[in-house]
Amino acid sequence: MKKKTDKINKTKELFNKIVDGVNNIISSGEYERFLKFSKNFHQYSFNNMILIYSQMKEATQVAGFKKWQSMGRKLKKGVHGIQIIYPIKRKYTKIIEGQDSLLDDNKKEQEVEYMTYRYTYVYDISQTVGKSLPLENNSLNSNDKKEFYDFLKSFSPYTIDEEDIFGKAKGYWLEKEQRIVIKKSLSINDKVSVLLHELTHAFYDDFDYKEDRNLSETFVESVAFIVADYFDLDTSLCSFEYIASWVGTDTKIILELGDKIQKCANSFIKNLEKHYNDGNLQIAI
Repeated sequence: MKKKTDKINKTKELFNKIVDGVNNIISSGEYERFLKFSKNFHQYSFNNMILIYSQMKEATQVAGFKKWQSMGRKLKKGVHGIQIIYPIKRKYTKIIEGQDSLLDDNKKEQEVEYMTYRYTYVYDISQTVGKSLPLENNSLNSNDKKEFYDFLKSFSPYTIDEEDIFGKAKGYWLEKEQRIVIKKSLSINDKVSVLLHELTHAFYDDFDYKEDRNLSETFVESVAFIVADYFDLDTSLCSFEYIASWVGTDTKIILELGDKIQKCANSFIKNLEKHYNDGNLQIAI
């Protein structure tokens, strides 16, 4: 077991790694590219989200053929499109007659707008190849942390369910149900990363999520990164980009949360090691 001072020094070292990693993303212009890129994608209606999910549950980012083409990507050979409903705004001129319909002067024109709908096709990013996207999500595709994943599940006092989750979300913490949900299709190492994130929400996140969501997510992913790295799982591929998406260009947020992040990461690590040594499921926060 590592000495207490070694753990604290390691936590500080990993915290500095987060700050440097996020700063590198911002200073390189990659985050700015991401912001500009993200504006190019449509926001889909609830009905279309249902349509997309029913046809491709694993979809994460969809767009039409021309949109992907403008981003330097092309469709893979033989892929099938995801059918959605596309609204089209139309208008026509309506003649409104006055009291004396025999007089042309009493007739007025009114432009009326209405919506029609037709089917069109979109494609998930997994169905395309070509130019890499800014801050493209880098999943942890390895499966060598199964033992650690099982250990974390035994450590958790909360129910952990693996389910199909639509969209980009990989997991979530349901406080009222005291339950954590993880996307079933993820690799084992990705599940470890997500579980550490959601456990941090459950154990240490005391932010008002509606008011301070950016602080909450920055804090939680920073703690999860430190804990994961301490136990030899490097999540920097996805953690730094995730944190940058909540921080924006203001890395002062991380620095202001620094003490809280390090304190909670040390507490989390201490409890995990205690559980490993004696099987105690109680969490001393």
